[in-house]
Amino acid sequence: MTPAAPRARTRHEPSDRRRQLLAAATATAADDGLDALTPATVGSRAGASKALVFHYFGSTAGLRRAVALEAVSDLEQTLLAPDDRPLADRPAHAMTLFLGSVTAHRRVWEDIWRGALSGDDVTEDALQRVRTALVARMTTTAGVIGFTPSGRLQLLAQGWVALVENVTAAWLGGSGITRDELERLLLQSLVVLVPELPEPARSGVLAIVRSTPTAG
Repeated sequence: MTPAAPRARTRHEPSDRRRQLLAAATATAADDGLDALTPATVGSRAGASKALVFHYFGSTAGLRRAVALEAVSDLEQTLLAPDDRPLADRPAHAMTLFLGSVTAHRRVWEDIWRGALSGDDVTEDALQRVRTALVARMTTTAGVIGFTPSGRLQLLAQGWVALVENVTAAWLGGSGITRDELERLLLQSLVVLVPELPEPARSGVLAIVRSTPTAG
């Protein structure tokens, strides 16, 4: 009997192999959070060695950073997507996009906002880009209708983004309100920007806030 030929091993391009490992890491984080990510757990899930995971990500911290950056990048791309809706409709749509991306990576965002990667400069830079994108998206109405936001307004808008992050993090951690109610609450909080808005932007934002239904 002729012996069977040895099975050829499948070779992966480095970029493909890294994507495969990152997908396994992302799935692990979605189930158990960033703290559960180690080269050993990801290697086991992906059918790879711990050494291979170390090869592509360098360390446990590098692995966790890579997964966090996937979630942050998804949100950034979502917020930077073109929007041709009427000006008055854009803030609500932006908030829908924001919450959609965050809830799609719920466990990762919970860990990011509780400080799991605090002090990691790469992650902090990526988060700052997202915050800038959200401020820009939510103040588009004001910018398009004919004035340049002042330094005071920009500072207030950054504070509003911090409020959005904290409220959303608290909601992810457990809340009795629905996502729709959260979305309405965050839109209504735009009223904090009104004192620094000139007309007609002030009236435009007030109209958005007033047209947002409250929880019944």
